[in-house]
Amino acid sequence: MELFTNASDDQIALMGCAAALLFSGGLMYISFFVGRHGQNEETTSRSIPMAPVQKTDSDSSERKAA
Repeated sequence: MELFTNASDDQIALMGCAAALLFSGGLMYISFFVGRHGQNEETTSRSIPMAPVQKTDSDSSERKAA
């Protein structure tokens, strides 16, 4: 590990930042697939379907600004 013994403080800080970015990117990559898997199970286990939204007459009337 000659890289760490000969590196200055700034270089060690840059390596730490690069390692943190790689770790957080990997964690986001993994959580993307875990989240999608959880959403698929949640939507299939839903037993009550959602009712469609109906428009009323007051929603469909056109309003003009003054």
